[in-house]
Amino acid sequence: MQRMTGMDAAFLYAETPSMHLQTLGVLVLDPPERGKQLGLPELTHVLESRLHLLPAFRRRAVTIPAGIDHPLWIEDPDFELPNHLHAVTVAPPGTQDELETFVGQVASHPVDRSRPLWEMWILDGFADGSVAIVAKLHHAIMDGAAGAEMLASLFDLSPDAVEAEPPAEPWKPDQVPRWATLVTSSLASFAARQSRVPAEVAHTLSGLTGTVRTWVSQRAAGAAGPLTAPRTPFNAPLSRNRVVSLHDVPLATLVETKNAFGAKINDVVLAASAAALRGYLAARGPVPDRPLIAAVPVADPASRTESGFGNSVSAMLVALPLDDFDPVERLRAAHDRAAVSKELTVALGPDMLRHLTGFVAPAVLSSASRLYSGLHLAGLHPPVANLVISNVAGPPIDLYLAGARLRAAYPLGPVMEGMGVNITVLSASDEFCVGIIADAELVDDVGELGDRFVAAIRELHELALAAR
Repeated sequence: MQRMTGMDAAFLYAETPSMHLQTLGVLVLDPPERGKQLGLPELTHVLESRLHLLPAFRRRAVTIPAGIDHPLWIEDPDFELPNHLHAVTVAPPGTQDELETFVGQVASHPVDRSRPLWEMWILDGFADGSVAIVAKLHHAIMDGAAGAEMLASLFDLSPDAVEAEPPAEPWKPDQVPRWATLVTSSLASFAARQSRVPAEVAHTLSGLTGTVRTWVSQRAAGAAGPLTAPRTPFNAPLSRNRVVSLHDVPLATLVETKNAFGAKINDVVLAASAAALRGYLAARGPVPDRPLIAAVPVADPASRTESGFGNSVSAMLVALPLDDFDPVERLRAAHDRAAVSKELTVALGPDMLRHLTGFVAPAVLSSASRLYSGLHLAGLHPPVANLVISNVAGPPIDLYLAGARLRAAYPLGPVMEGMGVNITVLSASDEFCVGIIADAELVDDVGELGDRFVAAIRELHELALAAR
């Protein structure tokens, strides 16, 4: 039993009926080898044998009466693996379209908070014989980087499955604390936390002093800032419904492109996002006369909990110019804007959010989030940012599950109130996988966004080859 960190708890407090703060992973595996199967029994066996390597999977969040303090994680005494696993046969003809439709439906519903905060589906019925696994995890459990690391615990390094080493000690469930115990322990924890508030505030103010100086100088140079983003059709209050688009391109395409132009893969992602968004908006009306603002999560592994799970992220705001640039000019502009934004993130400090969430009153944050969403306030002020763009490093080697090779791993992050699009990318072995999730009421064709994103990457790659 342990107290949830302020950062992890913030994802529970901020969640609303229309803003589901969860991440999804869509894993596509090659058809199993002849004589082998990969279905619900095989997936269940793998998870049963490796649950001790996935401690978050048996932990349930217990909220505190009146929101006195952050929730507790307990080893769920009612945990039963079958409650979290489901088998589905996709509708004919069993193509990528059917997979995307199913994933959108899964993303449109929040995780059940009465159990450990995750679910998993195994899908068959695909025309090519492949198998897909869709994993949904609440963001309170882990961020995208920790989710990618989780793959190492589930998969083997060769087609020959290897039984995991058994745990050193058997798993022991906790008793659900009584109301009185929750209150008294939380009051003590709250009092101890309040004693640290002066130091936390001092740390925050110290960081903000340098941040303000950096921000003022950067704003004078035209850098991105919160509440300076233009309004677009996808910057409005959220509905409950989600749609997704899944794509992949060879990782070598990204590597060759960034090497040719002295950029980073993240720069290529930002430039492709800018091109895709410009094309999407231009097809529906006037293009905004100033850059879009992307919120880009920045991982801070040094602050991760001992378990390896939880959240350890901050974020930077990056301007995405919508000018009708030459693709290479757009890439260079993305590189320059990202470098400027990183300077501001360094000035703020990677642990600023952790300090801020550490002493914010739980009840206040939860009530404020629901009030903001319920009154549709996101439509009454300039967007904090237009969308989220995230780049997650995945496993650089081939991985296998019950003998089946992992072909692609598509990541999907949450859409935020007032920001109805999230573009997340992940490199897995030799593939570069793109997951785009959007609010179904704010984006009329998420597939077009995905197609334009991939087309922008391929255009840059062709220019890279021509520049050799």
